[in-house]
Amino acid sequence: MSNKLGDKIKEIRLEKGMSQEEFAKELGYTSKSTINKIEKGVNDISYDKLELLIRKFDLEVNELFDDLAKDIGCKAISEDRTEKVELTVLCLVENGNKVLLQNRVKKDWQGYTLPGGHVEKEESFVDAVKREMKEETGLDIKNPILAGVKQFPIKYGRYIVFLFKATESEGVLQSSKEGKMEWVEYNDISNLNTVDDFEKLLKVMNSSNLSEFQYVVKNDVWEVLLK
Repeated sequence: MSNKLGDKIKEIRLEKGMSQEEFAKELGYTSKSTINKIEKGVNDISYDKLELLIRKFDLEVNELFDDLAKDIGCKAISEDRTEKVELTVLCLVENGNKVLLQNRVKKDWQGYTLPGGHVEKEESFVDAVKREMKEETGLDIKNPILAGVKQFPIKYGRYIVFLFKATESEGVLQSSKEGKMEWVEYNDISNLNTVDDFEKLLKVMNSSNLSEFQYVVKNDVWEVLLK
């Protein structure tokens, strides 16, 4: 490999304020001399160690290595199977023929939709949906069941939404800064100003044959695929 990779690795190590010995331990090497040789271009770094480096220090693969990959012909860098993922949850809370909806006020996604939010680091998805429902609705949901997955592309990866469904809840309903919470009859949903493709999302979550709601971009046009 070109020593440009060694220079880049040295740059990363120095940015982290680490010695060669400390850096070697982080990557599972037994001696700092290995890092020294890699940085000088004497030895190549294996692709599994390179992948470990990217993951361990939360590096942006494309931003850091696209130009380098072109220079050194390193296909494994530019076509790494690991991608950046943003994890979120939504929950369909039912009470008989009624469903709990949030009249979302933010301009980027206005209208009636399901409450939800981001999964925190190292948090389980079930714990995340329970926490988000408590924060946004005031309710404690019980036994949430995974009812599908929604996904769409974002820069350098994809945005994934785990779709949960709960029929048991308790507590006092309250709204949040995200929007007002309302119990709505299923039959009345078509009369509301819902977010884009909301009925298709409900179709996936209430279907025994569908499990995925996917946005794909074709010729700059966003399309929905139900699978």
